[in-house]
Amino acid sequence: MAAIVPVQFGVGMSLTVIAVAIGDIARDLETGTDAASWAVTGAILAAGVSTALGGKLGDVYGHRRVFIASAIMLVLVTPLSGLAWNVESLIAFRVAAGVANGAATAAGTAMVLLAFPLATRSRAIGWYQSALSGAPALGLIIGGQIVEQFGWRWVFAFFGVIAVVGLVTSSVVVRPMGRGLDVAIDYWGGLTLSAAVALMLVGLTLLGNDGVSVAMSAGLMGGGVVLLAVFAYIERRVSEPIIRMDYLRKRNFSVPIWVVTLANFSFMGGLVVTPFLFTERLGWGLGAATLLLAVRPITFSLCSFTGGYIHPRLGARMTPVIGSSLLAVGMVFFALSAWQASLGWTVVGLFVVAIGHGIQLPSLTTTASDAVEPEDYGVASGMRGTLAQVGVTTGIQTMVIMIGTEVTGNSLANSYLLGAAAAAVAAALSLAISPRSRY
Repeated sequence: MAAIVPVQFGVGMSLTVIAVAIGDIARDLETGTDAASWAVTGAILAAGVSTALGGKLGDVYGHRRVFIASAIMLVLVTPLSGLAWNVESLIAFRVAAGVANGAATAAGTAMVLLAFPLATRSRAIGWYQSALSGAPALGLIIGGQIVEQFGWRWVFAFFGVIAVVGLVTSSVVVRPMGRGLDVAIDYWGGLTLSAAVALMLVGLTLLGNDGVSVAMSAGLMGGGVVLLAVFAYIERRVSEPIIRMDYLRKRNFSVPIWVVTLANFSFMGGLVVTPFLFTERLGWGLGAATLLLAVRPITFSLCSFTGGYIHPRLGARMTPVIGSSLLAVGMVFFALSAWQASLGWTVVGLFVVAIGHGIQLPSLTTTASDAVEPEDYGVASGMRGTLAQVGVTTGIQTMVIMIGTEVTGNSLANSYLLGAAAAAVAAALSLAISPRSRY
């Protein structure tokens, strides 16, 4: 596990740093912040599109091969991002990094699942997700200093070194995992699914942007829905589908995936909205706000490995019920902070949402994986990752739109309450999870 984490660590760290440095990037590349922001959005979208197909490729060709190929791609495109000559080249390199990260996430999760027995699997997933979720916090702390002292381009030199370390260690330490399946890959299904997810995520991302009509965003999302229907038609008629449709009828596979999607809607949407709370309601500068915001991913990281130990004791059902409920309560604390301009409620909210989301993710990952056959761990991880990115993008865009053009206490509170409602639905949905692993 320690060998594969550095490959993805740099990507997670870079996303938060790039988000903070968007203004510097836009000025340096002589473009607007709306265009420069696609260096972040493009990477997220690409990761969401590539996880399902990357998982299936791992099931067929071996997860180690897919992981190493993804690591090589990250080693190449990460330093190239720092050499970008215009915003288009930067976006292209970040999209390539997102594709590699999506495939690496699916393959890495599958390898962790295969490396540990059922009794200790949730703990292993907890440690794995804890390591990855700590990356954004370190990105804010370390990367922020690099940007301030040397400029944003040097961030990618630093992360490039981390990617090389990850490639070397994973190449030497990780043994082949997954026996590989002697089957044909459903490339038409993979292409259709990727196009569907891409259209839906781009439509969601553009919703509410200046110069983009609601009709255009709705048209893109509608096109994605049509392609999803085409994908389902293809999957029912091929001998080796990308996604086994019968898995979707297993509650312990489908329900955890939807819970993760709703929880990510709340957690990540709130993460993007909270800087507005600090700067517009509490009067903080962005630098100070960034340091306090690091409390959230640090707490989330610590609670993720704790969640791996909680899962066997509370069970597959109660762990996400409690986790999503805490997430909902934390979002209500943020709403109170927005109404009252209270730092105290904000700090409490930072801890509560991180604790809730952190303890439930290992349980949800383990439950969904236990409901499928080991040879399908890759595609199961890919499906979960794709829908998780849908939740991330939907939450970010919807909760930002809820704020409106004028940031007020009421508009911020309404945005947080929307996140609380999504988390509450996730908690209620978690009650449908069966204690039996393969139900």
